[in-house]
Amino acid sequence: MKTSDSINAISKALVQAQRNIKFAIKDSTNPHFKSRYADLGSVIDAVKPALNEAGIAFLQTASASEAGFISLTTRLIHESGEWIEDTASCPLQKNDAQGVGSCMSYLRRYNLSAICGLYQDDDDGEATRMNPEDYIKKINESKTIDELQKNYATIISEVRNNKAVAQAVINETNKLKKILQGEQDDTTRPLN
Repeated sequence: MKTSDSINAISKALVQAQRNIKFAIKDSTNPHFKSRYADLGSVIDAVKPALNEAGIAFLQTASASEAGFISLTTRLIHESGEWIEDTASCPLQKNDAQGVGSCMSYLRRYNLSAICGLYQDDDDGEATRMNPEDYIKKINESKTIDELQKNYATIISEVRNNKAVAQAVINETNKLKKILQGEQDDTTRPLN
């Protein structure tokens, strides 16, 4: 990790930002592992508001690397001019534009998560958890019954071991189902 000569102001700002950073929403599916993960957009959505509120912006740039690898530097810049940065490298799976893009997206996601302290359950980042309010928010973002059913299925599989959160998700799902269908259902049953 590299830093500006002084990091007093950015250190205080990072503490403030981390108090407000939420977990990234697992909104993408890895077709190889058939598992869900937080994509780059979700990681940015999880950290950017808290960073910006604390007077911090982030930059991510590719840099020269050894053959067959991509390097990416993520820099957090405080409004005071202080900064912290780190660089990560990744081997190219395919040496073409798609391979470079995939590797860049991967590096951007993991480097930004790491430098901001965004929690991920495993090394592959496929088990990032939302807080309970985010589960309810995701349910309420559903615009159709089909979308509601997909969101419900994904979320309930993540919260099945937490009965209180699972029941809150069931209740919220059924409330929205009533609205979308114009029906009055029992809100204590899971969506069928």
